[in-house]
Amino acid sequence: MQVQYPPQLVVHGLTVSYFTRKITGYLDYKGIPWRLRPSIGANRAARAAGWNGGIPTVTLPDGEIVWDSTAILLHLETRYPEPAIVPDDPALAFLGHVIEDFSDEWLYRHAVGTRWLFPENAASGSWDIAREGSLEIPGPIAGTRDLVTAAMTACLPRLGTSQDNIGAWIDESLLPWQRALERHVAAHGFVLGARPSLADFALFGGNVAHFVNDPVCRKIIDDAAPGVVAYTHALMTPLDRTFGDWLDIDADEVPETLIALLAEAGRHYLPWVVEATRSGAGTIRFAGGREVRIESTNFLNVARGELLARYAAACSPRLDAVLEQAGILRFFSDHLDQATSIPDPRALPRPADNQPFRAGD
Repeated sequence: MQVQYPPQLVVHGLTVSYFTRKITGYLDYKGIPWRLRPSIGANRAARAAGWNGGIPTVTLPDGEIVWDSTAILLHLETRYPEPAIVPDDPALAFLGHVIEDFSDEWLYRHAVGTRWLFPENAASGSWDIAREGSLEIPGPIAGTRDLVTAAMTACLPRLGTSQDNIGAWIDESLLPWQRALERHVAAHGFVLGARPSLADFALFGGNVAHFVNDPVCRKIIDDAAPGVVAYTHALMTPLDRTFGDWLDIDADEVPETLIALLAEAGRHYLPWVVEATRSGAGTIRFAGGREVRIESTNFLNVARGELLARYAAACSPRLDAVLEQAGILRFFSDHLDQATSIPDPRALPRPADNQPFRAGD
């Protein structure tokens, strides 16, 4: 007998996956029925549909398979519009896209680096992934664990993280960001006001799967920015919460704490992404003369072109004033020649390239 379940989304991914949890946090907030099908990439039906391996994928209730976390959330907004995660205000919406892009393309490097460069994190993370991955890979779990560890460790040079520089990634980039985030959400609840936005779910994925989860990272966050733990728990338990309104950046001054968050994106990420997407690679400069050169990818070039297209569509004196106050206007206004187009969110999200940081090759 085959059990008949009510219609629901199936998320093919991992409990400790950055982008899986970005999606499941959104689904919980919206009250959309879903279940997890643990997967580390052996999804034959998705590959037949054109997917090239970056988890998660999502099977919609009608059987269609989609991928790419940002595109999935924006597509689901067309199906489940309330409560919205993108403000109607174009300027405020763009600020959310800036922080979401920063999370996806920048903080992911810290997450993967800290997981696989600290032995305590690697031991915990490899077992977590192997336990769920063994659903797809037959045989002893030790082999799955070794496979996962080797694949993820192999991708670290392409991310720019190493034993020699992981301390700088944490002290000069991750912790300043988390402290700024803690100050902002203490005052306003979430990135764009008193309700979660696209940016919050991007940050939630990294926090709940890595920074508030992996043992070494959790100890660091508990000490340096404990409010980030409370912020993560609020997004973990949306049914227990009451939410409010978006920030009104017309009627009120833009909060200094939001300006500080935007400024953090300009500390290392935006200078690097400008150089990398124009020249093929860019250099990150940490204190003490430490440098790391990181190549761009096709995935990053596409994401950058779309973000610049969003800036072109939202551009206004009011938006430019906010970006200028944060010191990051030039990273958008001076590069509109790279703008491409904004994808139609109604279309099924199935990008040809869905691996920003391909593992193990």
